[in-house]
Parts: sequence; structure tokens; C-alpha cells
Amino acid sequence: MIYQDLYQFPEGHPPSPYDLPVRIFNVGDVFLPAGLGLFAVGWIEEPGFTTGPVPEECIEALFAAYPDKIIPDGTRGWHTCTFCEEDMPEVEWNGKTIDLMGNGHYLVRYVNSVYMAPALLLHYILDHHYHPPQVFIDAVINGTFLTKDDLEVKQSDK
Repeated sequence: MIYQDLYQFPEGHPPSPYDLPVRIFNVGDVFLPAGLGLFAVGWIEEPGFTTGPVPEECIEALFAAYPDKIIPDGTRGWHTCTFCEEDMPEVEWNGKTIDLMGNGHYLVRYVNSVYMAPALLLHYILDHHYHPPQVFIDAVINGTFLTKDDLEVKQSDK
């Protein structure tokens, strides 16, 4: 899945990198509340992305949000890093270690924008030196990580 950083999805697009709604089991299909713009960040699949240091505050916030603030992708499978072919990479930061699963994504809201980034984002930042756009870094530091409870159910399994 490749999206340019800050690619804006069409209005009404589900909060998913896929064109299908996010399916939350036992809840249904969920969407962003109306009036929020959805932007892609970190969907890197080939060389040529921006690199550089990322502020510690941003990395700390991403660590703190994982895995509780990851929106599941349903049964769309697991993603392996296309650069190093690492499956479930382990990342370390300031004495903390987590195993990242290549399933799901972050949704970070800041004002009227939501930034969608893959669950492997910390691996891309720490191991491949990916540098997200500054507006995303600001959102991570000052915004809110959304959960399924922040999304609107449009259709229910019940």
C-alpha cells in the first residue's frame, strides 16, 4: 500500500488505507465523524522517502499509543516491512521494547484533520530513519489518538 505523505482521501472515505470500511468485530463498519479530513502519513513501500531525526516527544507518544490506539484492519492480513522483510519487528526506545504487528493503523486527530499511519510506523522511524511531515509530528504531540470508540458506526453486525 503506497500513499504519498499528506495524500488527502476523498470526503467520506473510511478511516482505512483500503477503499473498504474498517470492520470492527462485534461493532460493525466504522467511519470518521463528518467534517474531518483524512490524510495519509508513513505508507512507504519504496526508497525515496524523507529521512531525519524525529523529536523524542513524538516517538514517546507513538510508543505510549501502541497497541491500544491501533485501529484494526479486520482480516486483511499482516504486513511485512518491504525494506528489510522484517515480520513483527522489535523496536527499542529509551529502555522500552515492543514487538510491532503489521496489522492496523494509527488515527491521530488534530483540529479538523485525521492522520492515518501504519502500525509499523515506529519501525520505519527507528530502523529506516523515516521522517514524517511536521504537521503529523505536531498532531502526535498535541493531538489525540483515536480509538474505535471515537468512530461512527454506519452498519452493525448485531
